[in-house]
Amino acid sequence: MLKLHAYWLLSKPRVTILVWLTTVAGLVLGGWGQPLGAGLVAATLVGSWLVIAAANALNQAYEWRQDALMPRTAHRPIPSRRISPQEGWLMGALWGVLGTLILALWVNLSVAFLGAVSILLYAFAYTPLKQRTHFSTAIGAIPGAIPPMAGWIAAQGGFSIEAWLLFALQFVWQFPHFWAIAWLYRDEYAKAGFHMLPYPDATAEATARLALWYTLAMVAISFMFAPFTTQGGFYLVGAATLGLWVVRSAVRFVRNPNAPQSARGVLMSSVLYLPLLLIWMILSV
Repeated sequence: MLKLHAYWLLSKPRVTILVWLTTVAGLVLGGWGQPLGAGLVAATLVGSWLVIAAANALNQAYEWRQDALMPRTAHRPIPSRRISPQEGWLMGALWGVLGTLILALWVNLSVAFLGAVSILLYAFAYTPLKQRTHFSTAIGAIPGAIPPMAGWIAAQGGFSIEAWLLFALQFVWQFPHFWAIAWLYRDEYAKAGFHMLPYPDATAEATARLALWYTLAMVAISFMFAPFTTQGGFYLVGAATLGLWVVRSAVRFVRNPNAPQSARGVLMSSVLYLPLLLIWMILSV
């Protein structure tokens, strides 16, 4: 039982759930108004979960030594020795292969391809680059933005403007979210050799300004969904309200960049903003 719990933690369940829910949102948005087979829905949900969990497991198997150096990650199953690095690699590979096969056989090849790309980019590009360049955040944002697009394509069977807008929204969302984390835990990241701030020696002021600019870009992208909803005015009111709230958090970070609560405010508002906006989209379709 303890081993099963360790495997569950290897998937980074809180992160996996948040990302997986964006796949669910993309599936609902793409399938709205048309019948979706129970098999396709089940395969999308199970396959996408396994793909996301695989990327997280391989990430931990790769950087467990660095995780052991940071208090916020030292409790993870590999550095805490509840499972071995070899088990981490094995479970990550198993979940990845199984998830991709499920998507290929019972959803479509496009979604399976996106799943495979997300695993490869996250585990074998973003993860090693974290110790080499601050540009790694941009690389990691690509697999992080694929899930809602994949959900849409699972329902629609192909790419569309809406799918790319979902990708763009989640891609840009990740920057203020991750930079807030990077600033809060900058000392731990530096100790582990991770380059997570916007650029080398970025100050609190610079990090906050960039977080604000990307937040504004994210809100602008959210407005672009209005023409694709049946209740455009209704959608814009909600999107503007949520946008104002998340921008205010970013502005507070700019005004008081050295206060931990300012960065934490950006982090918490970003965590809530994305699911709330996706729910509002679904209500507006």
